[in-house]
Amino acid sequence: MRYSIHEITAITGGKLEGDTPVEISECSIDSRSILRPGQTLFFALAGERHDGHDYIRELYHAGVRAFVIRERREEFENLAGAAFVVVPDVTRALQDLATRHRERSTARVVAITGSNGKTIVKEWIHQMAPPAWRLYRGPRSYNSRVGVPLSLLGIDEGDRIAVIEAGISRPGEMQRLAEMIAPWVGIFTCIGDAHDENFSSREEKLAEKALLFRSCNVIIGRAGETLDRVVGRCPGARRFAWGEGEEAEVRVLRWQGREVEIEYLGRRARLALPFADDASRENALNAACFLLLEGMPLDEVTERAGKLTPVAARMEIKEGVNGCTLVNDYYNSDPAAFRLALRSLAFQERGKERVVILTDFDETGREPRELYREAGEATRQAGVTRVIGIGEEISRHRDAFPDGSRFHETTRQFIEREKREGFRDQVILLKGARRFRLEYVAGFLQKQSRETLLEVDLDAMVYNLNYFRSLTPARVAVMVKAFTYGSGAREVASLLQYHRVDYLMVAFVDEGIELRAAGITLPIAVMNPGRESLDEMIALDLEPEIYSLEFLDAFERALARHGVKRFPVHVKLNTGMNRSGLDETEIPALLAFFDRPRAAFPRSVFSHLAGSDDPAHDDFTLLQAKRFEAASDRVRAAFDYPVWRHLLNSAGIERFPRYHFDMVRVGIGLHGISAVDAPLLPVSTLTTRVDATRMIAPGEAVGYNRQGRVDKPSLVATLPAGYADGIDRRLGNGRGEVLVRGKRAPFIGNICMDSCMIDATGTGAVPGDEVEIFGKHVPVTEVAARAGTIPYEVLTGISRRVKRVYYKE
Repeated sequence: MRYSIHEITAITGGKLEGDTPVEISECSIDSRSILRPGQTLFFALAGERHDGHDYIRELYHAGVRAFVIRERREEFENLAGAAFVVVPDVTRALQDLATRHRERSTARVVAITGSNGKTIVKEWIHQMAPPAWRLYRGPRSYNSRVGVPLSLLGIDEGDRIAVIEAGISRPGEMQRLAEMIAPWVGIFTCIGDAHDENFSSREEKLAEKALLFRSCNVIIGRAGETLDRVVGRCPGARRFAWGEGEEAEVRVLRWQGREVEIEYLGRRARLALPFADDASRENALNAACFLLLEGMPLDEVTERAGKLTPVAARMEIKEGVNGCTLVNDYYNSDPAAFRLALRSLAFQERGKERVVILTDFDETGREPRELYREAGEATRQAGVTRVIGIGEEISRHRDAFPDGSRFHETTRQFIEREKREGFRDQVILLKGARRFRLEYVAGFLQKQSRETLLEVDLDAMVYNLNYFRSLTPARVAVMVKAFTYGSGAREVASLLQYHRVDYLMVAFVDEGIELRAAGITLPIAVMNPGRESLDEMIALDLEPEIYSLEFLDAFERALARHGVKRFPVHVKLNTGMNRSGLDETEIPALLAFFDRPRAAFPRSVFSHLAGSDDPAHDDFTLLQAKRFEAASDRVRAAFDYPVWRHLLNSAGIERFPRYHFDMVRVGIGLHGISAVDAPLLPVSTLTTRVDATRMIAPGEAVGYNRQGRVDKPSLVATLPAGYADGIDRRLGNGRGEVLVRGKRAPFIGNICMDSCMIDATGTGAVPGDEVEIFGKHVPVTEVAARAGTIPYEVLTGISRRVKRVYYKE
């Protein structure tokens, strides 16, 4: 963008005061975000709380020389060399300049509107478009009467396509946005309840949104009556729709988890999306339709859709200070999004106090007293005991929120007044408008750690859980032992409780105690109970595995001491693994024990397969199953109630459906490992960052014992993670690889305790680059094979000092 100050004056219809020749390449409305002051035109917008005119002297001293203003103040008289364009309406002047810039551009403009999904569709179109398309998209969620012109002004001379989003909250707003954008293609995401209070009907709101598309040749969206009504209001526009019906241009043949099978121009394809929720699938299909409309081959669309990554709208669950859990969801601040975010607290750890950090709601068009009264009531309904408000408006309505809530007018006040010590063992939801920069609050409350992270995709975990649920009508127990295979016991157990699995199973009593302390109320079975923990198991309803008659007798005596009359236990039978459990010869003694009234009663009888994942052992697996059926029949026949049977682990569920019985046990499968190569999703991604790089000459060695030698000039990168973090030493000296800058790089030299080195030659790696140790691109199964072990060991070996970050869409 290049404009002289005289062109700006002519376009805006203003009056120029000060004839300094200024060449404008950037526009700004924010005094804090100016990068090139000598080339920036500052629009002094006046709002309810801030007036841009108040910052002009400060900007002048920072080097800005061009301003669009409404009022000429005396304090501006001594600003030598400054040029002022005086206009009656600064916002209108900004819009007029954007309109002219749009008219000058040769880029074809795509406009997106709808109640939800605008930013995600825009960002995903950008992710999927090849660089050769020269596609520009407006920044962040700039979709208002101020955001849209700023988006348009970002279009460069060489851009061929520009994707702009437009949002409204009341009648009469869209017409002006439509005049500025003048789109060639429109994308309509959906119609929801956002801002319903400002419209007489949903139809009036739909008509207002449709104004954006009156200049369009094509309108993209989900086939149906709603899209037809939008297209019907736009003369000359045709529909390009996706949907289940035959009338859709892109026909959806099947939805299953993250896979969407589509048909376009007689060809079929499967989109393997990285997301499982309905909203993400709809957003991805809207983006895919645009690419198809632009002529991208269906195969290429399919490939690119599979590589989509989340945008900033996603919720992040992070470990906070002093045992707190942070739920970062500060992408937007409308009341509907706030209510939705409160729902996310439902699957967080029980037993922890619920706290919400909430800012002013921006641009709702609603009466503040009623708005904040509803917000306060919503927090109470969600079990929130305290709100910390940030903003002048929410502070004025503090009485609407629970007793003990605290309020600050600015984020800076929050940082200055609050103490980290005041946050302890809480689940804290951060929700607010962008202008409050809650990322600073998140940084203030986040537990500090090194740059090695284990990212846990909770959506992928739920997808994998549902896959196993789809295979069986039986009850589902989930193994959460060993820190849930390294993923974090409390967080995962809370998620599983939210999704109503039937049982959790842990290895040791202390793991069960931790879950009960976190508020987990699901039944919990302990697979390796110790005699020293009998009292704790009884007090916390932790149901033991009965692996010997001696332990059964000891537990019965403990129940008698506590006066407990009925307590479930799980009887394990040894069918050939020979690790633990009652042998067939001990079954008569077991039944004799229960021949008279006992406090303990068998909830289930089970066994463990030795090789269910390996076809080489199928004959033995079938022998074990046969033994189990016979032995469990004898046990069950002795009781006048149904005793459940369970035999199968994750691999067994997939490979031996005949033996699902009454319950199955999902373990490693929850984390994306399939015995039949089912399209499960990786849950855990271990990443770190390049600490340092150095070039070394041929003949030089790297690391302890000089094991890593090079025979050519090589770029060696040091990573701040080692075997104390869980990187197997067997991966050293070229046996394992990582991913950096999209390229594989082998480990060089021995893995050290706190660091390791990689041969980054040819990758272009620099300090700060992210490195994937395992995850979506370096499968954990591959890492295990290279280390000569199994995925269980790799996952459970990740040290607790590695920070876990949990993601959920």
